[in-house]
Amino acid sequence: MQLTKGVFLISGGTYGKLGNAYVVKHNGGFILIDSSSPGALDTLLENLKYWDIDEQAITHVLLTHGHDDHAGCAAHFQKQGAKVYVGAADRTMMEEGNFGIESPQTNHVMPSCFPDQLFTEDTTLIIENLTIDVYLMPGHTDGSVIFYLQLENERILFTGDMFFVDGETGNIASTGWKGDLGYSGEKLGRSFAKLWSLSLTPTIIAGGHGIPRIRNNVQESIKIAYKYYLLNNR
Repeated sequence: MQLTKGVFLISGGTYGKLGNAYVVKHNGGFILIDSSSPGALDTLLENLKYWDIDEQAITHVLLTHGHDDHAGCAAHFQKQGAKVYVGAADRTMMEEGNFGIESPQTNHVMPSCFPDQLFTEDTTLIIENLTIDVYLMPGHTDGSVIFYLQLENERILFTGDMFFVDGETGNIASTGWKGDLGYSGEKLGRSFAKLWSLSLTPTIIAGGHGIPRIRNNVQESIKIAYKYYLLNNR
């Protein structure tokens, strides 16, 4: 599914899989933003083939966080030559391929992946012609981040599971799963306050689940999500 020129949704609920995954074109190849769940690999590869994208053309895998439904296929693309980036605090779950022996969520497993680069602070990535702002947004996990990039006339906010949009008209925005022992409503609140203060003006919001919201006052979804947090997550 093409969201706009050079941006594709290649896995997620639209395809009957858990965890949205997006591909963004740059001058030297493509970046993968989140990699869906381990069982979605065939879907990822089928959609790459449909859009005539060689899997070895994926140069970077940028992860919003380390849960298996977002990092589940990262190891595969790393083996094909891609560099994997994730928030530093989520490194252990990726390397171990699970949530740790303390967690009862024993069904959450994925192939072990050793990230190439860790986000330890807000930063800006330059990948060929793309400039990607990275903001640390702990709460859903300690290592959660969001990505904000401009591509021609579009400004795209990739939110992972901090929040995502849904509903018949994209009028619902809610926060992600709370089952990780590292989940913190307090940290999530601080992250929402930070996001609100950034005053970003996306034209597309692409979440880790749900539906992408495209134009038509899309930044309203940030307000809806923040209000949802205030009513349900404190």
